[in-house]
Amino acid sequence: MQRYFVDIVNNIVSLSNDDIFHLTKVMRAKVSDNIEVVDKVTHKAYLAFVDSINPLRIQIQEPIVKESELDKDVTIFFALAKSDKNEFVIQKATELGAKRVVLFQGKRSVVKFSNSDFAHKEARYMNIAKEASEQCHREYIPEIKYVDSIKGVKGYLEDINLLAYELEAGKATDIENEIAKHQSVSVIIGPEGGFDEGEVNFLKELGFKSISLGKRILRCETAAVYALSVISYLLEK
Repeated sequence: MQRYFVDIVNNIVSLSNDDIFHLTKVMRAKVSDNIEVVDKVTHKAYLAFVDSINPLRIQIQEPIVKESELDKDVTIFFALAKSDKNEFVIQKATELGAKRVVLFQGKRSVVKFSNSDFAHKEARYMNIAKEASEQCHREYIPEIKYVDSIKGVKGYLEDINLLAYELEAGKATDIENEIAKHQSVSVIIGPEGGFDEGEVNFLKELGFKSISLGKRILRCETAAVYALSVISYLLEK
């Protein structure tokens, strides 16, 4: 069933113009068709139905009790990457339950962003997160942030922070107990060229715990999905 993030005021449901177009033209909704809506403010989900097409009116039926969010907040820090890898990671991080994606400029990042570059792309990134949240029936749309150097991650630290470091490859690291003891978790993924030694030292000084993602060196986007998959599994097992 299609899900939409909406504004709800006095039980009146308001969709964005893009969502109205999607519901009426792409999905070809008819009167009495069921949909799911999520209040963007309260993050509560409801079963609803189309009461009228022209004008469009959505009637709430009942709350949806089942929750799809992880028990703990998860942030992923991802170094800027070339091509569409940033968008891919935003989409998959959303599907895997992350509450926040923080893109950062690594010293070895091939792609270079300015704050204005991010501002130009932010709407597209947020739309990707929104559509992914709707597709996987979440109650939250993740925050998408950007910092222009690794020092900026300091503003988004969680209770436990993990550093996926390629020089740890092959070492056994048990993070399950550490995650269980804290209310929120982050993981940082370096650029395609790897972390600079100074960046690693800075992160360890901030308290990041270095972890292994297995015996193989992974592409940055694969590492992001792998790390979030493990964290999601540990939180939902």
